[in-house]
Amino acid sequence: MTQTGRTPSRLRLDAALADLATTFGGMTAVPDEDNCECHWGSAEELAQLKTPDVELAPDLLRRTWQAVDWRDHGAVLRRILPQFAAALVDGRVEPLFDMGDVGQSFARG
Repeated sequence: MTQTGRTPSRLRLDAALADLATTFGGMTAVPDEDNCECHWGSAEELAQLKTPDVELAPDLLRRTWQAVDWRDHGAVLRRILPQFAAALVDGRVEPLFDMGDVGQSFARG
């Protein structure tokens, strides 16, 4: 353990997450991205995906990565990737069925 109580592996993981945030910082969903309010969320929540670097509420993050009908899933995934990756690492992602849901989200991206 290091003086801060974090293992060398955790320090490398934290550095990788920081690099991910730097690389994908400023990303947004495409301006004309749309999704059904009755199934996905409100216009205000959609606007958050078009605003860079705004942290999403945990429920909104979950609904975003689980949605299958984005026009440009890759852009949406790039927008949420730093927060999504940190949530995955911290064990805060709970798919409906299994972690295959997460893989499918990445595959759609």
